[in-house]
Amino acid sequence: MNATAALARFHPARALFVWEWRQAARQPLLWAVLALLLGAFCVGARSAARLQQVQHAAQVQQQRSDADWDRDVVARMHDYARPADAPAPYWQDPTDIAGYSRYQLREHAAKPALPLGMLSVGNGDLLPTRWPMKLETPFGIEPAYDFEAPRQLALGRFDLGFAVAQLMPLLIFALVVLLATFERDSGMLRLIAAQPVSPAQWLRLRVLGIAAWLLPGIAVCLTLALLAAGADLAAAWPEFRAALALVLVYAASCIALAYFVVAAWPGAARALGMLLALWLFFAQALPVLAALLLDAAADSPSRTLYIDALRRAEQHIAATRDELLREQFAVRADLAGQESRIGQLDYATRLTFLAPLLEHALADWQAGFAAARERRMRASDVLGFAAPPLGVESALSQLAGTDLARHVRYERAVMAHQQRLRDWFYPRVQAQINAPTPRPPRSYARANFTPEEQAQIPRFAVPAESGGARARAVVPLVLWLLVASLVLAVAAQRRSRRWPEEI
Repeated sequence: MNATAALARFHPARALFVWEWRQAARQPLLWAVLALLLGAFCVGARSAARLQQVQHAAQVQQQRSDADWDRDVVARMHDYARPADAPAPYWQDPTDIAGYSRYQLREHAAKPALPLGMLSVGNGDLLPTRWPMKLETPFGIEPAYDFEAPRQLALGRFDLGFAVAQLMPLLIFALVVLLATFERDSGMLRLIAAQPVSPAQWLRLRVLGIAAWLLPGIAVCLTLALLAAGADLAAAWPEFRAALALVLVYAASCIALAYFVVAAWPGAARALGMLLALWLFFAQALPVLAALLLDAAADSPSRTLYIDALRRAEQHIAATRDELLREQFAVRADLAGQESRIGQLDYATRLTFLAPLLEHALADWQAGFAAARERRMRASDVLGFAAPPLGVESALSQLAGTDLARHVRYERAVMAHQQRLRDWFYPRVQAQINAPTPRPPRSYARANFTPEEQAQIPRFAVPAESGGARARAVVPLVLWLLVASLVLAVAAQRRSRRWPEEI
């Protein structure tokens, strides 16, 4: 008696599983599906990696340009110290702190790509990855965009996240359905039913045999695609492990759903039709319906009305600027009694008082936009559990660092840095009103701002990013998909207890 016969005698279920596992390995369809997944994963990861490389190159070039600008400013500070018959205009003079703060300050706040950025493009092609810092821009956000072709943005990018969330389920459905319904469609199900094996046991072991090849194959495809795209898995080990767990549990849920459908013993065409209808509902119809309901229920501020409010606030401040300045001078102990100098203030110095007033006038609009965005983000998180394709794609972008939540943190860091710059510049600029630094005789420069002070200007620091925190953020979705897979598997087991009546 050979080993297989002995195993069949004492462990019939195990022997049947081994046989089904071997039979699945002999199916060309299995390897065709894995080959398609590997190709799609590689193309998607490489597409995201190219975008990441272009954005990184733009950031490096911008940093070099800013560094060259700063070196030129320092050189002009020394050059402007030469004697001259007339002083330089303050907007051209780098040694005039007011002019420097408005016209000479140049810095960009960059959002660097993360080591696993090629996992998903997410919002990475829609939201800027570098912002110019300006002291008077309302709330620190200068309208700036990384250039992309509008038609390409409308179509979206084929990335690894799309291949996992949208393409992989369709291939899994096709594989499980075609292999699990082959005997029925070919008229051999009666021969199976004549054997001493229950229908539930046979179908369960058939699906397990397919999954035993498919799930490790998907893990290998994902790993190879990321490595081929240049991912540093060691630097992003927590995110990679979370991504691998998420993709495998998502694949398992797709297998369980297909198992549930074929447990009713339909033909291949009917089973594929049912699965395609379910996938279209969860991947397309449900997110669109939820978005429409959210738009109808949410009270989001109008961007058009905000622009009108901004214009009105700017016009009001421009028309009453001297009166507004006198009010602020009156409450400042260091400026009280200096109202006579208001008419002599340059534009940059005036803005140190007026820019915060503009922000104060628009604060309610800013809070409304922030609250509306928070509501949408929370709704999207909840919807991700009801529509797994959307949830998986969002979770992959979170692991990649291309999600909206990380961009919101980046925006807040930009705003905080603008406030740090204001806290550094504004007192120095306004101190020149009450106690101006004497101009050197016959000097071309104002000489109230030196290269040493220029080197002390605060620089933007990239907010700390924790890979472990990103990995922990997707754990609820992983657990949810795992529970859904188990529930579907149990329901399918109960559903497949009887052979079809027509056999």
